[in-house]
Amino acid sequence: MTKKNSKVINLGCRLNFFESEIIKNILEQKKIKKKIVINTCAVTNQALRKSLNEVKKASEEYPDHQIFVTGCASQIEEKSFFNLKNVSKIIDNKNKTQPESYTNESLKENDNFNFPYLENFSSNRSRAILQIQQGCDHRCTFCIIPYGRGNSKSLSFDEIYKRTESILKRGYNEIILTGIDLTSYGHDLPGKPKLSEILKRLLSYQPALKRLRLSSIDPAEIDNELLGLLSIEKRLLPHVHLSIQSGDNMILKRMKRRHNREKIMTICKELKLLRPEFTFGADVIAGFPTETDEQFLNTLELIKVCDFSNVHVFPYSAKKGTPASRMPQINGQMKKKRADILRKESRKILYKKLDSKIGKSATILFESSKRSYTDEYFKVKMIFENSDKKPESGSIVNVKLISRQDDSLIAELRQ
Repeated sequence: MTKKNSKVINLGCRLNFFESEIIKNILEQKKIKKKIVINTCAVTNQALRKSLNEVKKASEEYPDHQIFVTGCASQIEEKSFFNLKNVSKIIDNKNKTQPESYTNESLKENDNFNFPYLENFSSNRSRAILQIQQGCDHRCTFCIIPYGRGNSKSLSFDEIYKRTESILKRGYNEIILTGIDLTSYGHDLPGKPKLSEILKRLLSYQPALKRLRLSSIDPAEIDNELLGLLSIEKRLLPHVHLSIQSGDNMILKRMKRRHNREKIMTICKELKLLRPEFTFGADVIAGFPTETDEQFLNTLELIKVCDFSNVHVFPYSAKKGTPASRMPQINGQMKKKRADILRKESRKILYKKLDSKIGKSATILFESSKRSYTDEYFKVKMIFENSDKKPESGSIVNVKLISRQDDSLIAELRQ
Protein backbone atom coordinates (compact mmCIF):
# COMPACT_ATOMS: atom_id res chain seq x y z
CA MET A 1 0.00 0.00 0.00
CA THR A 2 1.38 3.40 -0.96
CA LYS A 3 1.64 6.12 1.67
CA LYS A 4 -1.48 7.97 0.57
CA ASN A 5 -3.81 5.04 -0.11
CA SER A 6 -6.70 4.05 2.14
CA LYS A 7 -7.31 0.51 3.32
CA VAL A 8 -10.19 -1.56 4.73
CA ILE A 9 -9.42 -4.34 7.22
CA ASN A 10 -12.26 -6.84 7.62
CA LEU A 11 -12.90 -9.14 10.58
CA GLY A 12 -15.77 -11.53 11.21
CA CYS A 13 -18.74 -12.86 9.29
CA ARG A 14 -19.75 -13.01 5.63
CA LEU A 15 -22.00 -9.99 6.14
CA ASN A 16 -19.04 -8.00 7.47
CA PHE A 17 -17.08 -9.01 4.38
CA PHE A 18 -19.90 -7.78 2.16
CA GLU A 19 -20.05 -4.48 4.04
CA SER A 20 -16.27 -4.10 3.86
CA GLU A 21 -16.42 -4.45 0.08
CA ILE A 22 -18.94 -1.59 0.02
CA ILE A 23 -16.69 0.55 2.23
CA LYS A 24 -13.77 -0.12 -0.15
CA ASN A 25 -15.94 0.99 -3.03
CA ILE A 26 -16.86 4.22 -1.18
CA LEU A 27 -13.22 5.05 -0.46
CA GLU A 28 -12.29 4.49 -4.10
CA GLN A 29 -15.22 6.42 -5.57
CA LYS A 30 -14.81 9.35 -3.21
CA LYS A 31 -11.01 9.28 -3.69
CA ILE A 32 -10.53 9.24 0.08
CA LYS A 33 -6.85 9.04 1.01
CA LYS A 34 -4.83 8.14 4.11
CA LYS A 35 -7.60 6.42 6.04
CA ILE A 36 -7.64 2.92 7.57
CA VAL A 37 -11.13 1.53 8.17
CA ILE A 38 -11.34 -1.48 10.48
CA ASN A 39 -14.63 -3.41 10.40
CA THR A 40 -14.64 -5.25 13.74
CA CYS A 41 -16.30 -8.41 15.08
CA ALA A 42 -17.55 -9.27 18.58
CA VAL A 43 -18.91 -12.80 18.16
CA THR A 44 -16.35 -14.19 20.66
CA ASN A 45 -13.88 -12.73 23.15
CA GLN A 46 -11.12 -13.84 20.80
CA ALA A 47 -12.76 -11.86 17.97
CA LEU A 48 -12.90 -8.78 20.21
CA ARG A 49 -9.22 -9.15 21.14
CA LYS A 50 -8.28 -9.57 17.49
CA SER A 51 -10.25 -6.45 16.60
CA LEU A 52 -8.43 -4.41 19.24
CA ASN A 53 -5.07 -5.81 18.12
CA GLU A 54 -5.77 -4.93 14.48
CA VAL A 55 -6.39 -1.31 15.48
CA LYS A 56 -3.11 -1.20 17.44
CA LYS A 57 -1.24 -2.84 14.57
CA ALA A 58 -2.68 -0.41 12.02
CA SER A 59 -1.65 2.53 14.23
CA GLU A 60 1.95 1.29 14.21
CA GLU A 61 2.09 0.43 10.49
CA TYR A 62 0.33 3.58 9.25
CA PRO A 63 1.15 6.33 11.77
CA ASP A 64 0.22 9.13 9.36
CA HIS A 65 -3.21 7.69 8.53
CA GLN A 66 -6.50 8.37 10.27
CA ILE A 67 -8.10 5.22 11.72
CA PHE A 68 -11.87 4.80 11.50
CA VAL A 69 -13.35 1.89 13.47
CA THR A 70 -16.76 0.33 12.93
CA GLY A 71 -18.55 -3.03 13.32
CA CYS A 72 -20.04 -4.97 16.20
CA ALA A 73 -17.04 -4.85 18.54
CA SER A 74 -16.72 -1.06 18.44
CA GLN A 75 -20.51 -0.72 18.71
CA ILE A 76 -20.54 -2.70 21.95
CA GLU A 77 -17.14 -1.67 23.41
CA GLU A 78 -16.85 1.87 22.04
CA LYS A 79 -14.65 3.24 24.82
CA SER A 80 -12.10 0.42 24.43
CA PHE A 81 -11.53 1.43 20.82
CA PHE A 82 -11.84 5.20 21.09
CA ASN A 83 -9.00 5.36 23.62
CA LEU A 84 -6.55 3.65 21.24
CA LYS A 85 -3.85 5.66 19.54
CA ASN A 86 -4.68 7.31 16.17
CA VAL A 87 -8.38 6.35 16.27
CA SER A 88 -10.13 9.40 14.77
CA LYS A 89 -13.70 8.15 14.59
CA ILE A 90 -16.01 5.37 15.70
CA ILE A 91 -18.67 4.84 13.03
CA ASP A 92 -22.07 3.54 14.13
CA ASN A 93 -22.79 0.10 12.67
CA LYS A 94 -25.95 1.35 10.99
CA ASN A 95 -24.03 4.12 9.21
CA LYS A 96 -20.89 2.30 8.14
CA THR A 97 -21.95 1.83 4.51
CA GLN A 98 -23.03 5.45 4.05
CA PRO A 99 -20.46 7.49 2.08
CA GLU A 100 -21.01 10.48 4.36
CA SER A 101 -19.48 8.54 7.27
CA TYR A 102 -16.08 8.91 5.57
CA THR A 103 -16.40 12.52 4.40
CA ASN A 104 -17.34 15.83 5.98
CA GLU A 105 -20.86 15.65 4.54
CA SER A 106 -23.93 15.28 6.76
CA LEU A 107 -25.51 11.84 7.03
CA LYS A 108 -28.67 11.45 4.97
CA GLU A 109 -31.86 9.81 6.15
CA ASN A 110 -32.44 6.63 4.15
CA ASP A 111 -35.13 3.97 4.66
CA ASN A 112 -32.69 1.32 3.42
CA PHE A 113 -29.69 2.48 5.47
CA ASN A 114 -29.32 -0.97 6.99
CA PHE A 115 -29.26 -2.62 3.57
CA PRO A 116 -26.17 -1.41 1.74
CA TYR A 117 -25.91 -2.15 -1.93
CA LEU A 118 -22.71 -2.56 -3.92
CA GLU A 119 -23.33 -1.03 -7.35
CA ASN A 120 -19.87 -1.70 -8.81
CA PHE A 121 -19.24 -5.39 -8.22
CA SER A 122 -15.60 -6.43 -8.31
CA SER A 123 -14.86 -8.25 -11.56
CA ASN A 124 -13.36 -11.27 -9.83
CA ARG A 125 -16.42 -12.05 -7.72
CA SER A 126 -18.35 -14.99 -9.12
CA ARG A 127 -21.42 -14.91 -6.92
CA ALA A 128 -23.32 -11.95 -5.52
CA ILE A 129 -24.36 -11.43 -1.90
CA LEU A 130 -27.74 -9.80 -1.37
CA GLN A 131 -28.59 -8.75 2.18
CA ILE A 132 -32.35 -8.77 2.79
CA GLN A 133 -32.48 -8.73 6.60
CA GLN A 134 -30.56 -7.04 9.40
CA GLY A 135 -30.45 -7.35 13.19
CA CYS A 136 -32.15 -9.79 15.56
CA ASP A 137 -35.17 -9.61 17.90
CA HIS A 138 -34.14 -12.65 19.93
CA ARG A 139 -31.85 -12.69 22.93
CA CYS A 140 -30.04 -16.01 23.16
CA THR A 141 -28.25 -16.13 26.49
CA PHE A 142 -24.77 -16.48 24.93
CA CYS A 143 -25.06 -13.88 22.16
CA ILE A 144 -23.93 -10.25 22.10
CA ILE A 145 -24.61 -9.59 18.40
CA PRO A 146 -28.13 -8.06 18.75
CA TYR A 147 -26.53 -5.32 20.83
CA GLY A 148 -24.19 -4.58 17.93
CA ARG A 149 -26.69 -4.94 15.09
CA GLY A 150 -29.99 -3.84 16.63
CA ASN A 151 -33.48 -5.31 16.17
CA SER A 152 -34.65 -7.15 13.07
CA LYS A 153 -35.33 -5.07 9.96
CA SER A 154 -36.33 -6.40 6.53
CA LEU A 155 -35.79 -5.12 3.00
CA SER A 156 -39.01 -4.69 1.00
CA PHE A 157 -39.74 -7.15 -1.79
CA ASP A 158 -39.75 -4.34 -4.36
CA GLU A 159 -36.20 -3.45 -3.37
CA ILE A 160 -35.13 -7.13 -3.37
CA TYR A 161 -36.55 -7.47 -6.88
CA LYS A 162 -34.74 -4.36 -8.16
CA ARG A 163 -31.42 -5.39 -6.68
CA THR A 164 -31.75 -8.93 -8.04
CA GLU A 165 -32.50 -7.49 -11.48
CA SER A 166 -29.36 -5.35 -11.31
CA ILE A 167 -27.21 -8.29 -10.18
CA LEU A 168 -28.46 -10.53 -13.00
CA LYS A 169 -27.88 -7.81 -15.60
CA ARG A 170 -24.27 -7.67 -14.48
CA GLY A 171 -23.85 -11.33 -15.42
CA TYR A 172 -23.92 -13.03 -12.03
CA ASN A 173 -25.19 -16.62 -12.14
CA GLU A 174 -25.64 -17.17 -8.41
CA ILE A 175 -26.97 -15.08 -5.53
CA ILE A 176 -26.66 -15.71 -1.79
CA LEU A 177 -29.45 -14.19 0.30
CA THR A 178 -28.06 -13.19 3.65
CA GLY A 179 -29.01 -11.57 6.95
CA ILE A 180 -28.22 -11.70 10.65
CA ASP A 181 -31.39 -13.75 11.34
CA LEU A 182 -32.56 -14.54 7.81
CA THR A 183 -35.60 -16.65 8.72
CA SER A 184 -37.10 -13.80 10.76
CA TYR A 185 -37.50 -11.89 7.51
CA GLY A 186 -40.76 -9.96 7.19
CA HIS A 187 -41.83 -9.69 10.85
CA ASP A 188 -41.48 -5.90 10.66
CA LEU A 189 -43.14 -5.39 7.26
CA PRO A 190 -46.83 -4.75 6.46
CA GLY A 191 -48.63 -8.10 6.18
CA LYS A 192 -45.63 -9.85 7.78
CA PRO A 193 -44.56 -11.81 4.67
CA LYS A 194 -42.55 -14.94 5.42
CA LEU A 195 -39.21 -15.83 3.88
CA SER A 196 -40.84 -18.67 1.90
CA GLU A 197 -43.32 -16.21 0.31
CA ILE A 198 -40.53 -13.86 -0.73
CA LEU A 199 -38.50 -16.73 -2.22
CA LYS A 200 -41.49 -17.97 -4.24
CA ARG A 201 -42.21 -14.49 -5.60
CA LEU A 202 -38.59 -13.79 -6.41
CA LEU A 203 -38.11 -17.07 -8.27
CA SER A 204 -41.40 -16.56 -10.11
CA TYR A 205 -40.72 -12.96 -11.16
CA GLN A 206 -37.05 -13.59 -11.98
CA PRO A 207 -36.91 -16.65 -14.27
CA ALA A 208 -33.32 -15.72 -15.20
CA LEU A 209 -32.27 -16.43 -11.60
CA LYS A 210 -31.02 -20.01 -11.86
CA ARG A 211 -29.02 -20.45 -8.66
CA LEU A 212 -30.03 -19.18 -5.23
CA ARG A 213 -28.44 -19.98 -1.87
CA LEU A 214 -29.45 -19.07 1.67
CA SER A 215 -26.99 -18.11 4.38
CA SER A 216 -27.28 -19.57 7.89
CA ILE A 217 -30.89 -20.09 8.99
CA ASP A 218 -32.64 -20.63 12.32
CA PRO A 219 -34.31 -24.06 12.56
CA ALA A 220 -37.06 -22.63 14.79
CA GLU A 221 -38.47 -20.64 11.89
CA ILE A 222 -38.27 -23.29 9.18
CA ASP A 223 -41.99 -23.86 8.70
CA ASN A 224 -43.74 -26.34 6.36
CA GLU A 225 -43.87 -23.78 3.54
CA LEU A 226 -40.10 -23.16 3.59
CA LEU A 227 -39.37 -26.86 4.04
CA GLY A 228 -41.60 -27.69 1.07
CA LEU A 229 -39.96 -25.05 -1.12
CA LEU A 230 -36.47 -26.30 -0.29
CA SER A 231 -37.63 -29.82 -1.14
CA ILE A 232 -38.98 -29.11 -4.63
CA GLU A 233 -37.39 -25.92 -5.96
CA LYS A 234 -34.26 -26.95 -7.87
CA ARG A 235 -33.05 -23.37 -8.22
CA LEU A 236 -32.61 -23.32 -4.43
CA LEU A 237 -29.30 -25.18 -4.21
CA PRO A 238 -29.30 -28.33 -2.04
CA HIS A 239 -27.40 -27.16 1.02
CA VAL A 240 -28.60 -25.46 4.19
CA HIS A 241 -26.54 -24.22 7.11
CA LEU A 242 -28.46 -24.48 10.37
CA SER A 243 -27.81 -22.49 13.52
CA ILE A 244 -28.29 -25.42 15.91
CA GLN A 245 -25.75 -24.52 18.67
CA SER A 246 -26.40 -27.71 20.67
CA GLY A 247 -27.91 -31.16 20.30
CA ASP A 248 -29.16 -31.36 23.88
CA ASN A 249 -32.63 -30.09 24.78
CA MET A 250 -31.74 -28.85 28.27
CA ILE A 251 -28.74 -26.89 26.97
CA LEU A 252 -30.91 -25.45 24.18
CA LYS A 253 -33.35 -24.20 26.83
CA ARG A 254 -30.53 -22.61 28.81
CA MET A 255 -29.33 -20.98 25.60
CA LYS A 256 -32.88 -19.67 25.12
CA ARG A 257 -33.03 -21.22 21.68
CA ARG A 258 -36.48 -21.83 20.21
CA HIS A 259 -35.97 -25.30 18.72
CA ASN A 260 -35.15 -28.77 20.05
CA ARG A 261 -33.08 -31.68 18.74
CA GLU A 262 -36.18 -33.41 17.39
CA LYS A 263 -36.91 -30.39 15.16
CA ILE A 264 -33.40 -30.58 13.69
CA MET A 265 -33.71 -34.29 12.96
CA THR A 266 -37.11 -33.80 11.33
CA ILE A 267 -35.81 -31.04 9.03
CA CYS A 268 -32.83 -33.09 7.88
CA LYS A 269 -34.80 -36.31 7.49
CA GLU A 270 -37.57 -34.70 5.42
CA LEU A 271 -35.19 -32.82 3.13
CA LYS A 272 -33.07 -35.93 2.51
CA LEU A 273 -36.18 -38.00 1.84
CA LEU A 274 -37.59 -35.60 -0.74
CA ARG A 275 -34.27 -34.41 -2.16
CA PRO A 276 -31.50 -36.97 -1.48
CA GLU A 277 -28.69 -34.72 -2.74
CA PHE A 278 -29.19 -32.31 0.19
CA THR A 279 -26.22 -31.66 2.51
CA PHE A 280 -26.19 -29.85 5.84
CA GLY A 281 -23.94 -27.45 7.70
CA ALA A 282 -24.28 -26.31 11.30
CA ASP A 283 -23.05 -23.82 13.88
CA VAL A 284 -22.32 -25.52 17.20
CA ILE A 285 -21.07 -24.27 20.57
CA ALA A 286 -18.85 -26.65 22.57
CA GLY A 287 -18.70 -26.37 26.34
CA PHE A 288 -21.68 -24.12 27.01
CA PRO A 289 -22.03 -23.40 30.76
CA THR A 290 -23.34 -26.41 32.77
CA GLU A 291 -22.88 -28.79 29.78
CA THR A 292 -22.33 -32.33 31.13
CA ASP A 293 -20.56 -35.17 29.33
CA GLU A 294 -23.94 -36.70 28.51
CA GLN A 295 -25.26 -33.43 27.10
CA PHE A 296 -22.13 -33.02 24.98
CA LEU A 297 -22.56 -36.57 23.64
CA ASN A 298 -26.11 -35.64 22.57
CA THR A 299 -24.60 -32.94 20.35
CA LEU A 300 -22.05 -35.39 18.96
CA GLU A 301 -24.82 -37.90 18.23
CA LEU A 302 -26.93 -35.26 16.47
CA ILE A 303 -24.03 -34.44 14.14
CA LYS A 304 -23.80 -38.13 13.24
CA VAL A 305 -27.55 -38.69 12.85
CA CYS A 306 -28.06 -35.61 10.66
CA ASP A 307 -24.86 -36.16 8.68
CA PHE A 308 -23.54 -32.65 9.22
CA SER A 309 -20.57 -32.37 6.89
CA ASN A 310 -19.81 -28.67 7.36
CA VAL A 311 -19.77 -27.83 11.06
CA HIS A 312 -18.50 -24.52 12.43
CA VAL A 313 -17.52 -25.32 16.02
CA PHE A 314 -17.06 -22.51 18.54
CA PRO A 315 -15.68 -23.26 22.02
CA TYR A 316 -18.01 -21.27 24.31
CA SER A 317 -16.73 -17.75 24.95
CA ALA A 318 -18.34 -15.83 27.83
CA LYS A 319 -19.43 -12.39 26.68
CA LYS A 320 -19.69 -9.74 29.38
CA GLY A 321 -23.30 -8.67 29.94
CA THR A 322 -24.92 -11.85 28.64
CA PRO A 323 -26.90 -14.19 30.95
CA ALA A 324 -24.71 -17.18 30.04
CA SER A 325 -21.60 -15.39 31.34
CA ARG A 326 -23.14 -15.60 34.83
CA MET A 327 -23.82 -19.36 34.65
CA PRO A 328 -21.40 -22.01 36.02
CA GLN A 329 -18.57 -22.22 33.47
CA ILE A 330 -16.85 -25.23 31.92
CA ASN A 331 -13.08 -25.69 32.22
CA GLY A 332 -11.20 -24.20 29.26
CA GLN A 333 -9.33 -27.42 28.45
CA MET A 334 -12.60 -29.35 28.47
CA LYS A 335 -14.16 -26.87 26.03
CA LYS A 336 -11.19 -27.26 23.69
CA LYS A 337 -11.30 -31.06 23.93
CA ARG A 338 -15.02 -31.18 23.14
CA ALA A 339 -14.60 -28.77 20.22
CA ASP A 340 -11.83 -30.97 18.78
CA ILE A 341 -14.03 -34.08 19.02
CA LEU A 342 -16.91 -32.35 17.18
CA ARG A 343 -14.59 -31.08 14.44
CA LYS A 344 -13.05 -34.52 14.00
CA GLU A 345 -16.48 -36.14 13.61
CA SER A 346 -17.58 -33.53 11.08
CA ARG A 347 -14.40 -34.05 9.04
CA LYS A 348 -15.01 -37.80 9.07
CA ILE A 349 -18.51 -37.29 7.67
CA LEU A 350 -17.21 -34.80 5.09
CA TYR A 351 -14.41 -37.08 3.85
CA LYS A 352 -16.83 -39.98 3.50
CA LYS A 353 -19.20 -37.82 1.42
CA LEU A 354 -16.38 -36.50 -0.74
CA ASP A 355 -15.03 -40.01 -1.37
CA SER A 356 -18.49 -41.13 -2.49
CA LYS A 357 -18.42 -38.43 -5.19
CA ILE A 358 -15.22 -39.62 -6.87
CA GLY A 359 -15.81 -40.79 -10.42
CA LYS A 360 -19.11 -38.90 -10.72
CA SER A 361 -20.07 -35.79 -12.66
CA ALA A 362 -21.14 -32.51 -11.09
CA THR A 363 -22.18 -28.98 -11.95
CA ILE A 364 -20.17 -26.17 -10.39
CA LEU A 365 -20.10 -22.41 -10.42
CA PHE A 366 -16.47 -21.88 -11.45
CA GLU A 367 -14.70 -19.34 -9.26
CA SER A 368 -11.03 -20.20 -9.56
CA SER A 369 -8.77 -23.22 -10.06
CA LYS A 370 -8.02 -23.27 -6.34
CA ARG A 371 -11.59 -23.10 -5.05
CA SER A 372 -15.06 -23.51 -6.48
CA TYR A 373 -18.12 -25.28 -5.05
CA THR A 374 -20.52 -28.00 -6.12
CA ASP A 375 -24.25 -27.43 -5.80
CA GLU A 376 -24.09 -29.27 -2.44
CA TYR A 377 -21.37 -26.86 -1.29
CA PHE A 378 -18.40 -29.22 -1.50
CA LYS A 379 -15.12 -27.46 -2.24
CA VAL A 380 -13.58 -28.22 -5.64
CA LYS A 381 -10.08 -27.65 -7.04
CA MET A 382 -9.80 -27.73 -10.83
CA ILE A 383 -6.98 -29.09 -12.98
CA PHE A 384 -6.59 -28.19 -16.66
CA GLU A 385 -4.46 -29.92 -19.29
CA ASN A 386 -4.74 -26.79 -21.39
CA SER A 387 -4.98 -23.39 -19.72
CA ASP A 388 -6.76 -22.05 -22.82
CA LYS A 389 -9.76 -24.17 -21.83
CA LYS A 390 -10.03 -22.53 -18.42
CA PRO A 391 -13.60 -21.18 -18.03
CA GLU A 392 -14.42 -17.62 -17.00
CA SER A 393 -14.98 -16.95 -13.32
CA GLY A 394 -18.70 -17.06 -12.60
CA SER A 395 -19.55 -19.48 -15.40
CA ILE A 396 -21.44 -22.72 -14.76
CA VAL A 397 -19.54 -25.79 -15.95
CA ASN A 398 -19.87 -29.56 -15.91
CA VAL A 399 -16.95 -31.41 -14.35
CA LYS A 400 -15.80 -34.92 -13.54
CA LEU A 401 -14.70 -35.49 -9.93
CA ILE A 402 -11.53 -37.56 -10.07
CA SER A 403 -10.05 -37.61 -6.54
CA ARG A 404 -9.99 -36.01 -3.09
CA GLN A 405 -7.31 -33.82 -1.52
CA ASP A 406 -8.04 -33.27 2.18
CA ASP A 407 -11.37 -31.37 2.34
CA SER A 408 -11.60 -30.68 -1.41
CA LEU A 409 -12.56 -32.64 -4.49
CA ILE A 410 -10.21 -32.58 -7.49
CA ALA A 411 -12.04 -32.14 -10.78
CA GLU A 412 -11.46 -31.77 -14.50
CA LEU A 413 -13.75 -30.44 -17.20
CA ARG A 414 -16.13 -33.11 -18.46
CA GLN A 415 -15.47 -34.00 -22.08
